[in-house]
Amino acid sequence: MNDIKRLKEQQREKHPGFDGYLDCMTRALFTGLASFCLGFAGTYFVQKAVQSKLRYPAKYNVLFSSLVATGVAYQTTSTRTKSCQAAWMAFEDKHTVLKEETY
Repeated sequence: MNDIKRLKEQQREKHPGFDGYLDCMTRALFTGLASFCLGFAGTYFVQKAVQSKLRYPAKYNVLFSSLVATGVAYQTTSTRTKSCQAAWMAFEDKHTVLKEETY
């Protein structure tokens, strides 16, 4: 489905919290993307600033920055998507903070 508005209209009756869930997930994914970019840039520039004290050649700076940024982005996105899922389930009355139901 390419049309988000049509998808929202289809799910509105069955899942009233779907609009908020989609908005929350969009914010979560873009926050993960931003944390990847900032994590990569921060790690790379710190490595460049202390290059003389590092024990590995400069050609590995991009690799190390990518690995660090991937870890940070994964953690950020995972935490935020779990909170979006919990909010949607609470909105749908599947479970609350005090009592979690299995279905």
